[in-house]
Amino acid sequence: MARPNRTVVTDFLLVGFPSRQDLSLLLFSLALPVFLLGLVGNLGLAVLIRAERSLHTPMYYFLSHLALLDLCSCCAVGPVMLWGLLAGRAALPGPACALQMFLFAAATDAECCLLAVMAYDRYAAVCRPLHYQAAVPPHLCRGLVLGSYAAGAASAAVHSGLAFRLPFCRSRTVNSFFCDIPPVLELACADTSLNQALLLAICGAIQCVTLLAILASYGLILGAVGRAGLRRAASTCGSHLAAVAVLYGTLIFMYLRPEGSYAPQADKMAAAFYTVVIPTLNPAIYSLRNADVKGALARQLLGGRRIWGG
Repeated sequence: MARPNRTVVTDFLLVGFPSRQDLSLLLFSLALPVFLLGLVGNLGLAVLIRAERSLHTPMYYFLSHLALLDLCSCCAVGPVMLWGLLAGRAALPGPACALQMFLFAAATDAECCLLAVMAYDRYAAVCRPLHYQAAVPPHLCRGLVLGSYAAGAASAAVHSGLAFRLPFCRSRTVNSFFCDIPPVLELACADTSLNQALLLAICGAIQCVTLLAILASYGLILGAVGRAGLRRAASTCGSHLAAVAVLYGTLIFMYLRPEGSYAPQADKMAAAFYTVVIPTLNPAIYSLRNADVKGALARQLLGGRRIWGG
C-alpha cells in the first residue's frame, strides 16, 4: 500500500478570519478595545489585590490568580487574533503554535480548578464564618493554587505534546484564529482517535469533577442558610456563580462533544467568546458588584498612594 505523502509542517497558517476586509476591520475595531480592557482589567485587579492590605484574604488571593490566568489567555490568543483580522490571516511557526495551544489549554483547565477552589472558599466563608481562617489557612491556599496550575499544565502538556507528535500531510491551514486542539487535529494524516479520547477523558474529568465540587459547595451553602439567608448568600456568591456559568457553558459546548459534531463557524464564534470576552468579563463580574474592590480602588486612586507601594 502506498504511504500518504507526509510533509514536515513548519508553519501553521491561521485562516479563521472573515474574507471581506471591511468585516475584518469592523471586527478588529470591536476586538481591540475588548482585548485592551481584558489586559487592563485583569492586570489592574491582580495589582490592586496585591497592593491593598484589606484585600489580603483567601477570597481575593484566589481572585488575583484567576485574573492572572485570564491575563495569560488574553496574551496567548489576542495579539495573533488582532494581527489576523488586519492581515486576513496569520502564520505561526510550529513551536509557536504548540506554545499557544499549551498556554491557552493550561490557563483554561487551571481556571476550572481554581473556580472549584473558590467555591470551597465561599462555603467556608458562609457556613463556617467563625472558623474561616482555620478552614482556609495560607498554606492551604498556596497549595490549592499550585495544584490548580499543575493540573492545568499537565492536561495541556498531554494534549499539545500528543498533537504535535502527529504527522501533518493534508495541509498547514488551520480553520481557526488560534491553534486550538480540534482544528489542529483535523490536519493530521494519522489516526487521532487516541487524541480525541484523551481530550474527552481529561477535559471531561476536569470539568465534571470541578463542576460537581462547585455544585456540592453551593448545595451545602443553600442547605445551611435556608431561604432566610438566600439573599445574603447570593450577594456573596453571585459573582462566582456568574463566572462559572459563562465559562463552563462555553467549554462544554466546545470540547465535550463527539468528534464528528464540530462545526467550524459555530466553534469559531464560541472560541472568540471564551478566548477574548470571558477574560474581559471576569474583572467586571468580580469588581462592579463588589464593595470591597470598589472601596480599595477608590482608596488607591483618591488617597494619593502609589498602587505599587504595597
